[in-house]
Amino acid sequence: MNGDALSKRLNELALRAAHTGAPCFSRFLEPSQRDDARAAANRAGARATFYGGYEDAERVIAAFYDGDAPEAGDYPIRALRIEWNAKFANPGHRDLLGAAMGLGVERETMGDIAMGEYKGGRCAYLFAHADMADYVAASLTGAGRASVKASVAAEKPSLLPPEGVELRLTVQQERLDAVLAAACRLSRSEAQRLVAAGLVKLNHAINTRADAKLEPGDLISARGYGRIRVDGFQGQSRRGRLIVAAFKYGGNGK
Repeated sequence: MNGDALSKRLNELALRAAHTGAPCFSRFLEPSQRDDARAAANRAGARATFYGGYEDAERVIAAFYDGDAPEAGDYPIRALRIEWNAKFANPGHRDLLGAAMGLGVERETMGDIAMGEYKGGRCAYLFAHADMADYVAASLTGAGRASVKASVAAEKPSLLPPEGVELRLTVQQERLDAVLAAACRLSRSEAQRLVAAGLVKLNHAINTRADAKLEPGDLISARGYGRIRVDGFQGQSRRGRLIVAAFKYGGNGK
C-alpha cells in the first residue's frame, strides 16, 4: 500500500473508531508509519495504541479507539509457530521471510519473525494478521533448504532474547555520530560521512543530521554495520566523558 492509500485508510479507521466507539485495527505498519497513525487519530479525535504480538515488536498493528484501550488479545494477530529438523538445516530470518513472501501474501499482513523455543527445541514465530494466518500455516512447507511445519500456536510464544552484545561506550556528547562511531569502532569523520550519505537511520527513519541528540530507547541502524539500541546514559567517566549503555544486535562488538 502506497503512502497516500495508507494515509487514507488510517484516517478512515480513526474516524470510524471515533464515531462508533468500537476499536478499529490497521494491518501491520512499518515502524516509521506509527507517526502517520498517531496523526490520523489526532485528526479524528480518537486515540491510537500499537501492538505487534509481543513486547518491543518492530512491525505493529495500530488500534484506534475512543474509550478503553484494547488489550493484547483483542488485536487480530496470530502467532504461527514454524518448526524444522535442526539435524538437516537451520533456516534464518531471511529464509523464513522469503518463504512467507513467496506465498503471495502482502507484506502488511505479516509482522515480525522472532526466534523461540518449543518443547526444548528451537523454532521461529511469525506474527501474522488473523485473516491470513490459516492460509500461511497450511501453505508454508519450506524455507531455504529446510522443510518446515507451520501451525497457529495455541500457547503464548516463548521467545529467545535477541542475539547481540551489551556495550559500555564513552563519548563526548549524546550525538548520533559520536555513539555510532563508538559502537561500530569508526572514526568520528567516518560516522559523519555515513550519516551525510543517508546510510544511517534513527528510529527507522533516515537521518542526515550527525548532531542529532539521542535519548534512551533510540535505535540506530547503519548500512553494513548493523543496529544499535541506546539503553541509557550513566553519568560521566573519570575523564569527563559521557557513559552510554547500548546493545548491538547480532554483533560481536567489533
